[in-house]
Amino acid sequence: DSYQNVRKMLRIENDKLFIGHPDFFQPIADKPALPLVFDLRQVRNIYVVGGGKAVQRQAEAVEDVLGDLITDSQLQIKKGEEVRLKKIKVTLAGHPIPDEDSVRGAQRILDIERKAKEGDIVFFCTSGGGTALKALPAPGINLEDLQKVYRILYFGCGASMPESNAVRNLLTIVRGKHA
Repeated sequence: DSYQNVRKMLRIENDKLFIGHPDFFQPIADKPALPLVFDLRQVRNIYVVGGGKAVQRQAEAVEDVLGDLITDSQLQIKKGEEVRLKKIKVTLAGHPIPDEDSVRGAQRILDIERKAKEGDIVFFCTSGGGTALKALPAPGINLEDLQKVYRILYFGCGASMPESNAVRNLLTIVRGKHA
């Protein structure tokens, strides 16, 4: 359950947002690892985006800490899940085969990320299943093309996850390294 870990990583004290916890620090050389600290009076916008089968619990922790400080958001979760988030916008999307909702939500994620400027904070929540849930076809590729490739990878040839991701990441835009 990622809620507890994410919740442990975030806290607000005296108009400052602290991101980090000693349980998760990995010091570099002789330098002690410190949490990231943001003066919330200087933060313009806070965005929460992402997708995956387990991201709702991550986002719940972010929402519990930041609540009304969240400017805009888009989270993609699997169709059939109960939506528990109150502030963060959620789209129920197709998994393991992407659908129209996967594409619409992924486009919204990309639009939000493109709005982000210096002085903004973007939380990107991700977990397994995100490649289908956040499937935004690359230029020249349509949803039907993606669906055919996903079916072949999952059900036709039994490709491993690294092999599948190598192919899918060439065919989609929203994948964690796109902004």
